[in-house]
Amino acid sequence: MNRRKFLSHSAVALSAGSSVLGAARSRANRPDCNYRIVYNDDGHTLQRVSGIGELLEKGVDRFIGTQVDALFWSVGEADVFYFRTRTAEMYGEHLKRFRSAGALRFIQGLESVLKEREDYFQAMADRCRQIGIQFFVTVRMNDAHDSPKGWNAVDLYSQYKRAHPELLLGDAVHPSFATGFDFAYEQVRQNKFKVIEEIVQDYDLDGIELDFLRHPAFFKPDEAYRNRHLITQLVRRVRALVDRASESRGKPFRLAARVPFTFNLAFKLGFDVPTWIEEGLLDVVTAGTPRGHESDLSMREYVEFVGGRDLTLLGQIGLYHPAEQTRATALNYWKQGVDGIYLFNWYAPLWDRELWRKSLVEIGDPGLLKHRDKRYLIDEQVGSLWRRSHPKAQLPLKIQQEKVGGPARIRFFVGDDVPAAAAEGKSVKAKLVMRLEQQMDDDDLQFRLNGVDLPREKEEVRREPTLFGSRDFLHLPFRADILKSGFNRLELVLKKRNPRLAVPLVLAQMSVEIDYGSKG
Repeated sequence: MNRRKFLSHSAVALSAGSSVLGAARSRANRPDCNYRIVYNDDGHTLQRVSGIGELLEKGVDRFIGTQVDALFWSVGEADVFYFRTRTAEMYGEHLKRFRSAGALRFIQGLESVLKEREDYFQAMADRCRQIGIQFFVTVRMNDAHDSPKGWNAVDLYSQYKRAHPELLLGDAVHPSFATGFDFAYEQVRQNKFKVIEEIVQDYDLDGIELDFLRHPAFFKPDEAYRNRHLITQLVRRVRALVDRASESRGKPFRLAARVPFTFNLAFKLGFDVPTWIEEGLLDVVTAGTPRGHESDLSMREYVEFVGGRDLTLLGQIGLYHPAEQTRATALNYWKQGVDGIYLFNWYAPLWDRELWRKSLVEIGDPGLLKHRDKRYLIDEQVGSLWRRSHPKAQLPLKIQQEKVGGPARIRFFVGDDVPAAAAEGKSVKAKLVMRLEQQMDDDDLQFRLNGVDLPREKEEVRREPTLFGSRDFLHLPFRADILKSGFNRLELVLKKRNPRLAVPLVLAQMSVEIDYGSKG
């Protein structure tokens, strides 16, 4: 496999039974899936189109001239689907009125497309081949956007769910996931397989993705680990299905999956991802989090485990962010050894084509990210909704006085090789941007980066906009060559704190900005 790496993968010796080795041998000649960028569209491009022509223009042709090598198109949410299906329920077929303007816009767009082309995503697959990219259908395996106590998209609530509330997770999980199915029931797994089987058999696609991550509640929490074999059995069935399709058509039909970015998180949710990889069940793996907002995920576990296998590993970036932040996240993934970048829930193409395009013509080539401005963001703790599927974040960080708890520490990865850039004559600037809470003017706070004390003479406080208004951010310039390529450590040393204050000083937000003067 022509893997795009900046570091060597470690070979991991694994024991496997004869059936596993046999399965691996039978798929030894699979073609590579060399995707620079995979773009996941949740199907809501349909809100902005009228007819098949406009769908092909906005949904496919927009990728001409970019580094996108595969389009993953979502065909449903909750338990309803965006096409006429024999095995499940099509979105809107039982509704006369809709509870949001967005829902009505969506169904109008879908109806306009179906009127002209019933198999519209076959038309999308054909157009993708014409412009030189691959087309996958992605199936959200247990989407719960129909939860009235979560996202409240109740128009998505299927007739089957109304008839079979006993098959739902209910009070056993967070309310936002309550309308998800309990995959401990064979009927639930069989229903999902039938939809997948219909898609694989009826459409000439390049592959199908099983998205286990969008809403990752599949079992009651205390049953997830011991039921992991049930999901593995389902993945094996789908693998056998796509292998039959490949053989009968004489060309590859690939299988992808989106999964948690650590094996421990996967096990907690009922996914035995190492077994899936060992048995060669997948061609493409995207490792990330449900939201995909995180910018500092470690891919080391997957990179080492996948090393040497015929498998494409993608690092995920969720939601559109400014180009500087997207570059930093992408370069970190490339430096850790992934094969490509997976973009999830990127709505920018529908809002601002030029902003969106800036990233899609550069982040698929790590060479183009060299000496480009970056913003490395340190992640913040997510809410209770995502606790089981996300890592514990470093922020917010309580800063105790040095004599009580020692320095507070932040560890972060930087893909840039700043010393090398400086050696090449590049003028590089760097700074920390931080938001502190419960700060007093007489706090004696010092910063130490990779063992070097940072002077504070040139710092400034700026009032900057946030989601809910505006807040003060501390901008602290420092010598760029202090940064290391790879992991860095920032220490926050609180020498003095007013004893009359009962609450701790808190580092709430932080980023590291690198300025090459690249202007964009």
